[in-house]
Amino acid sequence: METWLVIGVSGVTNGGKTTLAKSLQSYFSGHLNKIIFKENITLNRITLLCQDDYFLPVDSPKHTLIEKLNHINWEIMSSIDMDRMCHDIMMILGHKFILYNCQQLSKSETDSNIAEQTDPVNDEDNIFADHFLSNYLNKYDENTASVNQRSTTLIKKSKNETFQNMNIKLNVLIIEGFLIFNHPFTLDLCSIKLHLHLPYEKCYARRVQRVYDPPDVIGYFEMCVWPFYEKHSKEFKDRTDIFMLNGEVPKESLLNYVLNCIKNLL
Repeated sequence: METWLVIGVSGVTNGGKTTLAKSLQSYFSGHLNKIIFKENITLNRITLLCQDDYFLPVDSPKHTLIEKLNHINWEIMSSIDMDRMCHDIMMILGHKFILYNCQQLSKSETDSNIAEQTDPVNDEDNIFADHFLSNYLNKYDENTASVNQRSTTLIKKSKNETFQNMNIKLNVLIIEGFLIFNHPFTLDLCSIKLHLHLPYEKCYARRVQRVYDPPDVIGYFEMCVWPFYEKHSKEFKDRTDIFMLNGEVPKESLLNYVLNCIKNLL
C-alpha cells in the first residue's frame, strides 16, 4: 500500500511559493530510492501539482467580473476548477494509500526570522476533525467504476506510538497554490502546511514586474489581489498547524529551514 506525505505550499502572489515548491521537488528528486531524514524512511516517489494549472478558461461562464475594472476576478475559488484538481490528486494517490500525518513543530524550535508560530498541535488534535476528507473519499469511490475498494489509513504520531521500527517507502506529493488552504479537501489532505507572506509594498513591487495572461489592469492589485489575499488568509491565520513563512528570506535559507521542519516532523 502506498504511503504518502502531502506537503502544501501556499502564499501571497509573488511570495515565492512556486520557487519553494520547485526547490523541494528538486531536493526530493535527488534523493529518490535513498534513505531520507530518518533511518527507516526511503524516498520512493515525488510529485508536484500546481493550482495555477487549474484556472478556468477566460470564456468560462463561472467567472466573476469586476464591473469597475471590467476584468475577471482571478483571486477567488470560482476561478479554479477545483473538482478537476481534486480528482487529479486522487488519481495520483491511487485507490489504496496511507496518509502519513505529522505533529506540528513546537514554538521553541522555530526561527523568528523565518517563521512565526503560535502553540504546537497537541497529540490529540486531528487534522481530519471535520471529516471532509473521508466524505470526499467516499464520494470519489461512488463515482468511479473501479472494482477495488479504497482503503485510507491515517498514520498519526502519538505519545504511545513511534515509527522508528517501521521501514517506510515514502511518496511525497507537493501541492502548490494560493487557495489550497481555503478548500477543505486540500486543507485536510496536507500533513505539512507552509504559507509564504509578504508585506503590501514588497508584494506590489514584485507583482508589477510580472506579466500575466490576461494582463493586470490598472487598479487590479489594489482593488482585488491584495483585499482578497487578506480575506482568504484570515480564514486560516489562527490555525496552529500552518507554518507562516517570511517570503523575503533568501530562497536557500528558506529551503533549508523547511527541510529541517520536515525532518523534525517525520
